[in-house]
Amino acid sequence: MRVLKIFIAVLFISAVVVGSAFLNPSEAYAATKTIGDCDIIMEVPHASGHVRGNVTVDPRIKCKTKQRYLGVTAVMERKFPGSQYTWKISAKRKGGNVNYMNATPNERCQKADYRVKADFLIVDNRGVRHGEFGYVSIWKSNPCRLP
Repeated sequence: MRVLKIFIAVLFISAVVVGSAFLNPSEAYAATKTIGDCDIIMEVPHASGHVRGNVTVDPRIKCKTKQRYLGVTAVMERKFPGSQYTWKISAKRKGGNVNYMNATPNERCQKADYRVKADFLIVDNRGVRHGEFGYVSIWKSNPCRLP
């Protein structure tokens, strides 16, 4: 009976730990919102997997079919702990007759807090505009884990 109680306790604790990664927005990597046949994907700033030593974020639109227009504007903000000043690193991309568009601000890693603000615009093939403006990620502290 004691072994069964320990097994259940370990199972419960494991479920809570795993579940908290899904429920805690500070651990979230990307959030997706679907509009028509397009997904708007918003990320949290993170260490780049492409350029070692960089911090980046890749907000993007992915559609199942080509759209008349896709546009993404993103501003990654950097703030040093204890500072009231915020630096901005921006990126903007747009295109017509496409099914994918992203804007990827990035810079060399610094021991700072980062977040991103993004605007998304889709004009479908019927000419209907679908705007999603003012998306803001959480602040991510030292995403490159610098000492």
